[in-house]
Amino acid sequence: MRIAVVMGGISSEREISFKTGEAILSSLLRQGYDAYKLELNRENLVSAFLENEFDLAFLALHGEYGEDGRVQAVLDMLGKKYTGSKMTPSAVAMDKDLTKKIADEGGVLIPKTYKTMEEVDSFPVVVKPAKEGSSVGLYICENKDELKEALKALEGKKLLIEEYVKGEELTAGVLNGEPLGVLKIKPKSGLYDYKSKYTAGMTVYEYPAQIDEKVYEKVMEAAKAVHQELGLEGISRSDFILKDGRAYFLEVNTCPGMTETSLIPKIATLKGYTFDDLTRIMVETFA
Repeated sequence: MRIAVVMGGISSEREISFKTGEAILSSLLRQGYDAYKLELNRENLVSAFLENEFDLAFLALHGEYGEDGRVQAVLDMLGKKYTGSKMTPSAVAMDKDLTKKIADEGGVLIPKTYKTMEEVDSFPVVVKPAKEGSSVGLYICENKDELKEALKALEGKKLLIEEYVKGEELTAGVLNGEPLGVLKIKPKSGLYDYKSKYTAGMTVYEYPAQIDEKVYEKVMEAAKAVHQELGLEGISRSDFILKDGRAYFLEVNTCPGMTETSLIPKIATLKGYTFDDLTRIMVETFA
């Protein structure tokens, strides 16, 4: 079996995708798989899949044109196997607004969400693109003027405006429908932004999260519910904010970071899985 580890793409998370892809490729080669790097760019988004031979595409893409169902649709049309969620679930999960509506209907607690600036009745609020990740374009607005500036800066993008729930940041992993555990994120700056995520030493990770046992179970149940309600496959990671004993669901990642130091590999150790175990399970699940 020949495996193409697909990485790069054209989203704002291109460089992060390379880090994920290289780690996955190293893991597969270490285990004796016939695997190689397949880099996507603006010129070969479709042709790369026509010009390369492979039995399985191991998707290591993040953001638009990769995690949002478009690449999945191309692979479906070509009859090619690939890791992770299918086209429609990927597209829905990439839209934080749609995802929260589905989660809300499924009984998962979410922050108060606003459709327009005029609806905002209290501050602070968070403004972020509905279809990007890695905290790209995240704004915390304390008043109407700051909100106007954020909306101007993000003009042209579908946005999510929601109440800013200040609390402890949690994330829970799910593998093939089963929760892996819960991790607490403790950024030294106080905000888990792009810099805190990708700068060594800027964040402390606590796993398992030292929180109330019942809350821990509720977070795992919520992550599993989101995974199931959206029809996700393989690995997903759901993010939450814990405030006053209540965990608010923020978003789900259908192709979360998979470097040796990413969150999912950390959480997976709670179930005894190594990084190589994760990549092997993904291959065995989708091959």
